[in-house]
Parts: sequence; structure tokens; C-alpha cells
Amino acid sequence: MKRDYIKYFVGLAACSFLGLTSCDDDKDLGGKMDEMITVSTITLNETQYDAGNKTICLLKNKELQLSWSIAPENATDANVQWTSSDESIVAVTREGKVVTKDKAGKAIITLTPEIGFGPEATIVTRTVEVMDEYTYMSAINITNVPAEEIAAGDEYQLTVSSEPATTTFKRYKWTSSNPEVATVDEKTGLVTGISKGDATIIVTADDFSSNPVSASCEIGVKIVTPITGMTFTEDKELNQLGYGQEYQIKYTLDPVDATASLLTWTSDNPEVISVDKTGKLSIKTMTNGSATITASYGPVVQSKTVTVAEGRFCYSFDNSVGPWTLENGATATSDGEKTVVQMGFDKGKYRGDLVLVKNNSGKTVIITPATYRYVALKIKPLSVLQSGNNSAGCVKFEIYDNPLTIGYNYLGGKGSANNSFSILNRTQVSTTEPNILYFDLMSNFDNKNPEVRTKFDLVQLKFVIADYLAPAVSYDLYWVRTFKTLEDLQAFVDSENNTNE
Repeated sequence: MKRDYIKYFVGLAACSFLGLTSCDDDKDLGGKMDEMITVSTITLNETQYDAGNKTICLLKNKELQLSWSIAPENATDANVQWTSSDESIVAVTREGKVVTKDKAGKAIITLTPEIGFGPEATIVTRTVEVMDEYTYMSAINITNVPAEEIAAGDEYQLTVSSEPATTTFKRYKWTSSNPEVATVDEKTGLVTGISKGDATIIVTADDFSSNPVSASCEIGVKIVTPITGMTFTEDKELNQLGYGQEYQIKYTLDPVDATASLLTWTSDNPEVISVDKTGKLSIKTMTNGSATITASYGPVVQSKTVTVAEGRFCYSFDNSVGPWTLENGATATSDGEKTVVQMGFDKGKYRGDLVLVKNNSGKTVIITPATYRYVALKIKPLSVLQSGNNSAGCVKFEIYDNPLTIGYNYLGGKGSANNSFSILNRTQVSTTEPNILYFDLMSNFDNKNPEVRTKFDLVQLKFVIADYLAPAVSYDLYWVRTFKTLEDLQAFVDSENNTNE
């Protein structure tokens, strides 16, 4: 072929010479040669054995026909040539058929125009790895399942991880169980919401395994209805939020079926009261404070000032003990309903104190006995606690301020700090059901007992939960709250029980 090109160029030169001669003699030879069009790019098409990074993985003694395209399509000479860097591993025929030998290893195959020259885009290489066997996926995991429904018309990109890391072909096939609700791109995992409903998205290993692994997730699709108006519901709770409380702001939308998730929520004082994307408030302070909460969607903007009431506690331990801490080596596990505390071993017994603020920590917490008189703790110990002594363990309430005007240990009316609490609706602590233990802040303490109990800045507030013997080495913790009256406490417990029924 190269000789043909030499002849071609010699002929082209001769014609040019004759053309010049004809000009000199004012003669017309009757035509001119066509311009030569060279190849500008060569594109090698994908194969089912592509493993990424321009690598083709094949087993020994196999054949694979490659295909390609050239541009421009009207190139004068569209012929190509193939070479292999190691023909003892991989050979390539003139027609582009890859032939692997009985030898594992790697070789680089190269595709170029047969003319032997051209721009960089005309030189195509692939690494061919010849293997004894493929490594298949053993597990697939969808790593970013959406926590909420996606909107019809929206897209959501799913991603996956797989094991082992040495898998030969990290490729996946995606399908939807209900494409009328949600479709998914077969190769990329890009989900598109179509209509309201649910669909199962399935991803399967595309790795030549006879039994490919798979994973799936549920995708919910919602219809988005724009918001034209919004109104906060009158709610006295927003004027008396408690330390540690989480509370959902109540509101109405126009139209009634408008999509609430379109709202954007902000707080102008998030260190005191923060708000999440659903309008749920989280009280961060242990003193009084306020914040302006704003909900907006386009021209629809509404604001509400919310306030923390001094001395009101509303700490729930369904997901963690924070911001409280545990002492004595105790550890905690939460299940969404309660926190189970495994007490630490302390001087021959088990102990796990629950602390909100500790002396010399630089933090304080305000209590207001004249307003929020009762502190209540919902707890289930594994031992029947005995009033006035700690032989079977104890729950002791300990608070004080600085300088000392209240504290240290709560005595109630019993004159002893050990298990000096009262039990709501019971005469004895239960080890099978949660108990509501409460403490009257207007009652006695072992050091000071001022007549006026309006407000105290405490430097220490803790529940000493100690002196337990095996097997009573843990306790279940639900919440700590303050109440103005015992009637309020009873009403809250009743509402909680009704909610859980």
C-alpha cells in the first residue's frame, strides 16, 4: 500500500508539472486531480469486555472482534492497521480481531491509519489484559437512598459500592419495577420521577457472573403543588419552649394540598433556637432566649417569634443523651424510643450519673421553682429502689448554685437524699415498666432552704444513679422535664400514653 501512495504522490507531482507547462503554452489539459482527504479521527467502539481505564479484559484463548469508525467518512483512504506490543499474549488481525494466547498478561494494541501518519486523534490504544479467570462481585450496596420522596419531573442520582475491590468488571444494570412511577437509566442509575406512587429500583452486577448479585431500594414519587399562601397556627407552646425541647411549628398552607417541602425555614438566632427544613424547632439554650423563625417560598414569606421559658426542661432521650453526659464510665445506646445506659463499675457497685451541668465547667442552667416547681425523670431501673436507703441502688437529685443558696442533695420530706423522690401513680418502683420519678423544687435540700425560690443559676445539676449490684447493671432512660403543677405532669403523661396506644 505504501508503494501505491508513492505512485499517487509522484503522479500528483507530474500533473502539477504538466499544469504549469500547459499554462506556459496556453494549453488546457482538460481537468485537475481531486484533493486528497486524510483521516482526522478514529473512534474505537465500546465492547462488553471493557473494564474501564481503556482496558479490555479477556480470558486466555479467546477472540473478540473490534469495531471502529473514522472521520471524515469520505477520507481518500479509510484503511487502518493494527499492532500489538506483545504478540505472545495478544495478537490482532488486519480486520481488527483480537486473539488472546494461552498466557496471562497485558499487551497494548494500537490502531492507526494505514497511510502511517495523521493527527493524534487517529492513534488509538487499548490495554488488553489476559486473565485466567474473572473476579465477580460478591455484594452491592446502594449508598445514597433518598430519605424523602422525590418530585415528579425531578431527577435523583443513585450511587453504589461493591465488593471486592478487585472485581474485574465494575458495571451495573439498573431497572425499575414501576417505570410509570419512576424510570432509571440502565447504565448510570439516574432516577426520574414520573407520577405519584412507589417504585423499586434494582441494580444488578453486569460482570458475566452466572449468578450476579443485586441490591434494591424503594423510591417514592410525589406531585409538587406550589404554595400560594401560608399562616402560622396560634400556639401558646411557642411562647414557653423548654430547654432541650424539639417542637414542630404548626401552620396551614394555601392550597391545602400544597407541597410543604417547598418551604425554606430559617432562624435569626440559631444558637438559641434552630429550625430544620420541616419547621421543627430545637432549643439549644439552658437559659431564656428567643428567635424569629421565617418560612418562605418565593413571594410567600411569614415570620414568627418564639420564646424559651426560664426554668422549663424538655429533654428527650429517644435518640441520645445529649446535651446531658454520663459519668463513671457509663455508655449509652438509643433505639428511637429510649436510651439504654450501661453503668460503669465503681467501687464494687455499678454507677452511671446523668449530668446536665457540672461545677467548674463554666456552664450554668436556670431553674425557676416558683414557676416550674417539679422536675420529673422517666426511668426504668432493674432494681426495686428503697426509700431512704441505697442498699438496692439509688436515684438522687443533686443541684447547687454559687454562692450557695440552694443544694446540695434533694431531701424531699424524708430527710434523706437516697431515693427521696416521689413516684407518679405508684407506691413502689417498677423494674418492668417505666417510672415517673418527680422532685419538688420547693421542698428541702440538705444545705440551704431559702424561703424565696424564684430563680437560681445552677452550676451543677445531675442525677446520681449509683450503688447498683449485678445483675442490675443498666437502666432505661426516656426523658427529663419540668412542670408547673402535678396536674400538668399527669396531663402530659396521659397524653403521652394516649399517643403510644
